[in-house]
Amino acid sequence: MFATMSRSAGLRLACLALGFVAACTDATVTGTSHVRSTTPLPAAARYIVELGGPGTPSPALTAAIHKAGGQILRVQTSFGLALVKGLSPAAASALVSTGGARAVVPDFVFKLRPASTPRIVKFAAGRSIHAKAGPASAAAVTLQWNMHVAHADSAWAHTSQGAGTHVYILDSGVDTAHQELAGKIDLTNSTSFAFAPTDSLQQNPLPYYHDVVGHGTFVSSIVTTNSVVIAGTAPQTTVTMVRVLDDSGNGSFFGLLNALVYASDLNADVINMSLGGYLNRLLSGDMDLATLLELVVQYCVSRGSVVVAAAGNESLNFNTAMTPTASYVDSLEWPGGTPHVLSVGATGPIYTGTFQDYDSIAVYSNYGSAGVGVFAPGGNEGPDSVPQASLDSIWVIGACSSATADCPGQENQYLIGIGTSFASPLVAGEAAVIKAQAGTLTPSAVEQCILKNADNITGKRPDPAYNFGRVNVLKSATASGCS
Repeated sequence: MFATMSRSAGLRLACLALGFVAACTDATVTGTSHVRSTTPLPAAARYIVELGGPGTPSPALTAAIHKAGGQILRVQTSFGLALVKGLSPAAASALVSTGGARAVVPDFVFKLRPASTPRIVKFAAGRSIHAKAGPASAAAVTLQWNMHVAHADSAWAHTSQGAGTHVYILDSGVDTAHQELAGKIDLTNSTSFAFAPTDSLQQNPLPYYHDVVGHGTFVSSIVTTNSVVIAGTAPQTTVTMVRVLDDSGNGSFFGLLNALVYASDLNADVINMSLGGYLNRLLSGDMDLATLLELVVQYCVSRGSVVVAAAGNESLNFNTAMTPTASYVDSLEWPGGTPHVLSVGATGPIYTGTFQDYDSIAVYSNYGSAGVGVFAPGGNEGPDSVPQASLDSIWVIGACSSATADCPGQENQYLIGIGTSFASPLVAGEAAVIKAQAGTLTPSAVEQCILKNADNITGKRPDPAYNFGRVNVLKSATASGCS
């Protein structure tokens, strides 16, 4: 899945422009640099108020907000951000000139958009569902072509499998009782920055352990599992769920910023975001949000976190800013297009009577060296004639949340799906394996281990479409300087 950003349910940004790829140096946190225009603000249910520095709103700003009819809902002190509701566009704009705010931008809402509709996968009757001795003994590991193609399965025998590392997943929640994830989730530090639409005052965060959408549970099981039926990329890592999406798959930009800071403040080794959207380069408010996100990512990297994100499912060529049906020349993709974020595209096999060329760029995946750093298996679409049994074996398998309509009350069921959402966590798991092998590596060094040791698919590096290629977990985790 991937997310599209909108100001309201009926408005969607139409374009995407060239983005940035993984950092080559570690970040330092600096102030914003672009000049903000005086373009009037659009109407919004909530606004993000930049305070001009860390801390809480000053008494003067607080008074100005209240006088204008606004209410401060939440404050992010590390960056000096306040979330305010109840302001008109004019009142929100006036805070800059009269209330001491540095800038005010709308708090955009984004929504997950799937590359496909996940399907229930059924295993043969009598198949053991008891935990095995290791990931190579998982009951359905032979169906996990993604682990084989990325050489994650080979890495299990030659690494600590990510032992001692912590991967923070920003998503829709996680089913902590699923047989693959029980004991794998950090119950102490998992939390939520997602709220129900009816909770207008944002007083009751939705529980991180109740995943109605199912996306976060699926993503988590690609990173790590108990190796009952399926195996994760880094079976010995610990996942911390930071929920940012509500029960409909909607999230707020302010919540995402909070989640990133929260994860890095708890020393996350890796942060995965299988979500995202597009910002309009021509709108100052959009670019203000892009700058805020860049500052927060810089903060995460400065604290030692590797930040990984899905590249998106629009079949977009970042080099030309075109899809087969639309132009995206005036926008910026986030978070994959944010500096210091490793953007991951998806590969999958082509069906021509049989499945072959497992390193083909998936038909839905965004691609191009201008916006994607590396690729990982995420599954591919096939023609309508593809037999269901064959399709089940070449899509990606993941855990199904018991809170979904697909697997109600069942903690031992699985889904198959495709998307860059399911390629990104494989790379997040790869980063965890590398960090476990050489814990002193900086985030940029970990990224370089991933990029430089990816398999060169076309004979070119960087390649115009694949950039650094398709990841190889074994090579990256055992290469000189990476272990």
